[in-house]
Amino acid sequence: MNTLSLNNTIISYTPIKSNSKLSPNRPYNIHTPSTDVIEKIGATCNPKAIPSKMLLNLLKSGLTGKPINEKIFIGRSYNDWVNMYNLSHQNAVMPAVYDGIKNNPNIKVPEDVLENMEINKDFAKKYHGYQERILKDFTEMTSENNVDTVQMKGIGFSMNYPNPTSRFGGDIDIFNYKHGTDPSNPNNNMSSKVDEITKKLGIETDTKHSKKHSHITYKKVPIENHRNFLDVEWSPISKKMNNYLFRVLKPVEETLPHGTKILVPSKEFNTVFLSFHAMQHYVGGGINFHHLADWAVHVNKHGLKVPEEAKGTKFEEFMYAFTNLANKHLGTNIKVPENKKLEEEIFNKMLYPERPSINVKKPNTKNPIKILNYKYRNIAAGVAKRNEYWGTNEKPIKAVLKSFALHLIKPQTIITAIFKI
Repeated sequence: MNTLSLNNTIISYTPIKSNSKLSPNRPYNIHTPSTDVIEKIGATCNPKAIPSKMLLNLLKSGLTGKPINEKIFIGRSYNDWVNMYNLSHQNAVMPAVYDGIKNNPNIKVPEDVLENMEINKDFAKKYHGYQERILKDFTEMTSENNVDTVQMKGIGFSMNYPNPTSRFGGDIDIFNYKHGTDPSNPNNNMSSKVDEITKKLGIETDTKHSKKHSHITYKKVPIENHRNFLDVEWSPISKKMNNYLFRVLKPVEETLPHGTKILVPSKEFNTVFLSFHAMQHYVGGGINFHHLADWAVHVNKHGLKVPEEAKGTKFEEFMYAFTNLANKHLGTNIKVPENKKLEEEIFNKMLYPERPSINVKKPNTKNPIKILNYKYRNIAAGVAKRNEYWGTNEKPIKAVLKSFALHLIKPQTIITAIFKI
């Protein structure tokens, strides 16, 4: 028996069978790791291509209730199921994948894989309930100080899922404004006041975490207290869309599964906030099926209306491409322009999170010169992607020097940098 203590709540989980292949044999980490390195869907020669197809079929069924393509599951090996399990865990979509399995009783899942998925499903449900209680306590605290708190993405957005507790959340994102006022007016922004309140109460509060938000640890749950919704210093499009988000925030009341009433943003806000967040992960690394699942749920319920502020930008292109990926893999049906090259780039970034570009492939070598060349090309590709999307003029050499400086701080990492990929 293993236990996870969250404040006064003890959540127990017991691995049914000891199997090192079912890794990690534990509930989710709060900070979700990136995906396994797998081949793109369609590359059937790769042993991990099939697990990715299995995952997406089950995830689509979990989100829509539609039956799976059973042919994909005929003759699947035990290792295929183990790889699918790990992939769904690392993408934080296992509870919804499990829902897909329950929607399709004809498929046969190895007993230990299924039972370990049930452990994770149960943990996600309990953690969802714990987050609700934390959010209830926190919003009552801010309310007592004449502050209204809006919760973004996360547990509030989970109410758009067919089964809210199947949307696993990590941290809690909030925005605070003076009670009963217009949240779009900068004078009503109460995020700094909330930081002051939490500090006075002895709650761990890091106000230097970033320019965009502070970081509060409240009863062991991380809370991002936003001053802005986007990193406005990054680019003109970030600043423009951040201003748009303030205009359309227009909070509405939502009721969580255990009856807690909270404020959540408008659907117009979510259209931009969810997709821009996903685009940031695409440009910077770490985009995965969890982001695509959120987007599929949102556009399936609300459709897609691109704001005028985004027209003619790379952001508009990304929204269309991301929507087409949801259409192709997760059962949505929103007619938007196609850009197959960008769609492939985004999808491959989900599958190869360590690659800034699908054109930079990891060499099979121990030659330090070839390894350093690969790492330089990796850095250069990342710089090019940032310049393309943020309109910056960063030089690869600057990024290389920054990386070198970090290695000098920790000299023991230089050997790894030269000889390991």
